[in-house]
Amino acid sequence: MISTKDLIESCIDEIRPLIEQESQLKIPEKDLPIKLKKMILQDVSLCAIVRDEKMNPAGGIERFVSSHVPFVEEAIIVDTGSLDGTREILEGLKQKYKNLKVFDHKFEGFADARNYSLSKAKTKYTLVLDADELITHQHPNNDWEKIKDILELKKERYLFEMRWILPDGQEYFRGDAHNGRLTLRSKANYAKLLHERLNEKDFELPSFESKIFIRHFASKLEALKEKKINWYNQPDVWFSLTDESSFNEEIISKCIAPSQVKGFSNWKAYNPQGDLYE
Repeated sequence: MISTKDLIESCIDEIRPLIEQESQLKIPEKDLPIKLKKMILQDVSLCAIVRDEKMNPAGGIERFVSSHVPFVEEAIIVDTGSLDGTREILEGLKQKYKNLKVFDHKFEGFADARNYSLSKAKTKYTLVLDADELITHQHPNNDWEKIKDILELKKERYLFEMRWILPDGQEYFRGDAHNGRLTLRSKANYAKLLHERLNEKDFELPSFESKIFIRHFASKLEALKEKKINWYNQPDVWFSLTDESSFNEEIISKCIAPSQVKGFSNWKAYNPQGDLYE
């Protein structure tokens, strides 16, 4: 019969290798460089422009990076003058995501910033996203695998379904003037100072209309209206494609950042619906 002492020693011998293995993992997980084992989209660059995105309805710049950068060959993020710490966060994230490249560019309109980000990409395709948007990798679907599949069609432009999600759970399908978010780098080019859109000739590119969602997390309607009035200088809640002059005069010429505008914290408040997606 095995004695209690022998039984304990036997158990210790069995678990000792596990203890030793765990003891070697002293570097905090947050400090470990992320290996791009999850990378799915070869020859695709994520291109994003950001300004004051430390927090936003989708969870902020850190969530945006962790949710998208590991799934592309290259990530280009252009900061156009953040004052809330976004730029410093991005600089730190470069240590974890070796495929992340961060650039600074003075804000002179949305199309100008978009085109600057595209100019830095080195891959065949560019994927344009905003920091308050999400492509899911786990729940409810792994849409990165779907994107990988449709790329086999070798189209010049791929369309996505754009869904705006409000904090109360309401969802809106929105037409997007710069849809065709995944496009040949050599073909993508934006126009318009405000509410930028692809150039008209880009709408003639051979395209594929996918059923893949890009989810845009919005703040409450009251906050959206406040943003429209105080940031875009336009009174209606939903986006207009006109009236750029007041935005240029009041915001761009004065070099005003979003965080300097009244109501900023309201329209950047986290949307709890983001907890349902990953």
